[in-house]
Amino acid sequence: MNGRTRAVRALSTVVYRSGLLGPMAAVAGRLRGAASIPVLTFHRVNDEQDPFFPSLATGIFAARMQHIARHYVVLPIEDLAERLRDGRAPSNALALTFDDGYRDSLTHAAPVLARYGLPATIFLTTGYVGTAEMPWYDLLALGLKTTRRESVSLRLDEDLPLHSTRERLDALQATLRHLKRLPDDERRRVVDRMIDELAPSTPDAQKRVMLSWGEVDALRGLGFSIGAHTVSHPILARVETEAAWREIHGSKASIERTLGVTVRGFAYPNGGTDDYSPETVRLVERAGFTCAVTTRRGLNTTRTPRFELRRGGPWEQHLPTFAIKLAYYQVAGI
Repeated sequence: MNGRTRAVRALSTVVYRSGLLGPMAAVAGRLRGAASIPVLTFHRVNDEQDPFFPSLATGIFAARMQHIARHYVVLPIEDLAERLRDGRAPSNALALTFDDGYRDSLTHAAPVLARYGLPATIFLTTGYVGTAEMPWYDLLALGLKTTRRESVSLRLDEDLPLHSTRERLDALQATLRHLKRLPDDERRRVVDRMIDELAPSTPDAQKRVMLSWGEVDALRGLGFSIGAHTVSHPILARVETEAAWREIHGSKASIERTLGVTVRGFAYPNGGTDDYSPETVRLVERAGFTCAVTTRRGLNTTRTPRFELRRGGPWEQHLPTFAIKLAYYQVAGI
């Protein structure tokens, strides 16, 4: 930890303990002259501390949720989108979202949210729900973690060394960056080849990391709304229109058929500016969704397109620093 980080933590702790943070959070949204709403994103919440499958520790998540419950009005993202459209969003509103459909959303995150009465939305990659499979990017991570190989080929002219944990993690990041830029058919071919090379082992504890449909239904009873996140998590800008429609509409239809609920929210896989297109947005609207979220950092106002809602926020594990930055983010959006 460098000197600047220590200074920021010390100042944040003083402000946090002073009791001033509540008033700061209450007025933060009003300083921009209109409701400016952050949406926070989570994937895994657990205590495994596995660098190949990054997660937020349960205790840190609980401390954040306690702070948010005290100082913010938490709304499901689908309701927040409607209130923003109608100009009815509270200035201190906030939304919580979970991507992909990991089981620890039920086992670790949901009890915390229920304790504080906080709603959230989980966006399901439906092709993995109720199976022992894991998403393609997690299977690659497992392969790079467990393989006995000392290198793996990413391209024909590039071998990635795998001698240490650090090299394996670097290889994972390089591989994901490369794959997410490829056309989807090519990405699938490269993933299949790399998995064959890596021959990942699957420990018993790793066999089912995704939710079952019964567990998704249990989340509904704990205050979660259910959104769609495609069937197989392709980067939608890299697939043909017909395939993109099957992924978007298929995930919505699967949830509605299985659970008997209306699915209103959608999350773009990866969700950056280059990961979806105007055509993708049109397909999402055509499928009958009422809103969609990206991973583009920023706040949401009455002017934010409801099919391109922003998500972001501070990631600090130190609670006072997180709290201060969340209040600042609500003002500055950075």
